[in-house]
Amino acid sequence: MSRSGRVRDVMVSTGLLGGFACRLREAPGRRRPVASGLVRPRVLWHAGLLPPVAGYLAAPWAAQAQAHGAAAVRSPVALLVSLPGGVLGAAWPLAAGLIVMGFLYLMAMLLLSGTHEQPPAVTPSGLFYVFVMPCLNEEAVIGASLRRLLATARDDIRVLVVDDGSDDATASIVRGFRDERRWLLRREPPNARSGKGAALNAAIAYLADRDEIAVRDPDDVIVVVVDADGRLDSHAIDAVAPYFSDPRTAGVQTGVRINNRHGNLLARMQDMEFVIYTDIFQRGRAHVDNVGLGGNGQFVRLSALRSLGPRPWSHSLTEDLDLGVRLLLAGWRNRFCAQADVHQQGVVKLRRLLRQRSRWFQGHLQSWRLIPQVIRDARIRTLPDMLFHLSSPLLIVLASLLTLAFGCSTAAVTADWLAGGPSPDPRLFVGAYLLATVPAMLCGLVYRRQEPISGFGLLRLIGYAHLYMVYALVWFVAGWWAIARILSGRNSWHKTARSPEERLSAAALTAGTSTAAVAASTASTASTASTASTAGAAGADAVAPRDHASEPVTVDG
Repeated sequence: MSRSGRVRDVMVSTGLLGGFACRLREAPGRRRPVASGLVRPRVLWHAGLLPPVAGYLAAPWAAQAQAHGAAAVRSPVALLVSLPGGVLGAAWPLAAGLIVMGFLYLMAMLLLSGTHEQPPAVTPSGLFYVFVMPCLNEEAVIGASLRRLLATARDDIRVLVVDDGSDDATASIVRGFRDERRWLLRREPPNARSGKGAALNAAIAYLADRDEIAVRDPDDVIVVVVDADGRLDSHAIDAVAPYFSDPRTAGVQTGVRINNRHGNLLARMQDMEFVIYTDIFQRGRAHVDNVGLGGNGQFVRLSALRSLGPRPWSHSLTEDLDLGVRLLLAGWRNRFCAQADVHQQGVVKLRRLLRQRSRWFQGHLQSWRLIPQVIRDARIRTLPDMLFHLSSPLLIVLASLLTLAFGCSTAAVTADWLAGGPSPDPRLFVGAYLLATVPAMLCGLVYRRQEPISGFGLLRLIGYAHLYMVYALVWFVAGWWAIARILSGRNSWHKTARSPEERLSAAALTAGTSTAAVAASTASTASTASTASTAGAAGADAVAPRDHASEPVTVDG
């Protein structure tokens, strides 16, 4: 979603299946409408597409029971589990409308994504890139990330590490890089650990005092936001630069890949999620000027950031989503670069994944404060998609309720059948299955096109599509978790834990890392492997207080 806006441009974004369409079934004495399953996909910023079990409304089973008479529901258990279906059964027109809207949206994005606009042929000269890397207890990955960024001989880059109050060896590792292109900004407690947005705002204030920045036109200074575990393709700068030949361009977002997808199934599903989001929805949204910015691999013009004030990033839990929307509302354009990716670590523990996604979901809900401004200032061609994107948390919650209703109704009909009642209509099961699986297969084909896996044949594609449908249920759980946090008044930021980088994966090699850099990274990380493991685990639940107006900092480099 997001990071989608996370919840990249995800939120950054999950697709949802829910609701049903009406079909006619012959009942005693008259023709009675009975529901049949259809799909309703939707994307959350940084999130993906297509949850596993459709949120089919309970009306089909209720209507089938009525068609056999009131005595059809014989089992007390069946009566109990059928109650949610009975309550929600009357809502089928709303569900049907959501299905049609979502399905048409998916088809439109698929068609638009097939005609992705090419970057301008002219590459502007004189651009200067500042990689900003916010860090909180990142000793497990910061050394390898810095080494990759500084491996190039380019003199038009600087790397600014913002140490946001780390209590591990992060700052010491950064100081160990004796390169004038490396800058270190330390934020000290109690005002540190106020969230990623506050750390990025401190970086913007810091850049205003640097002579290398002050002498340059802010239109030519490109701020590149990279996570501590981020691995940009070696050609990323060359791929992104042409988009800035358009003076209206504020930001350019690269694709996002999960670099540990080869060794963990949960990471594989996250990689599939990001590829579906970027390759379908980011490409498609480019045609309506609504490209989102993520929290990793984000290139933004300094002049565009300053046009939003001295603190361009908000305190939202999805500050990247807010930034992308506010830049568009200010009259700038955001672009999607399909020619380069940033590779990052995927979360390999389910609970950590739920925590991360609940944070994205909560941040997406916080972005609703922008809706009045969106209605007032958004371009006509952008307005429908932007509102649809911002409303995705509501659609996820509705789909989760519809899924619950479908499950309860299915259990009721099954229990009644086992108790001697009428048998379920198998066409409802088959229809629901096909209507849920076909969109997932289409998205799987998109992933197969981007993922060079040897032997990625039809059977593996089918398997991934089914696994992804199950994986996407994460958004239902994360959504309700986020709502519970809001109701309890919790707005803290939980840092995502990193795994120590004992060796660079194949993804880093394909990203252009040199053999010498790989060897150096391996040697450096091995020396701190034991402490990095402990720090990574301890920092998983780091909670930050709110930011303050004054931010004590220590400057190094």
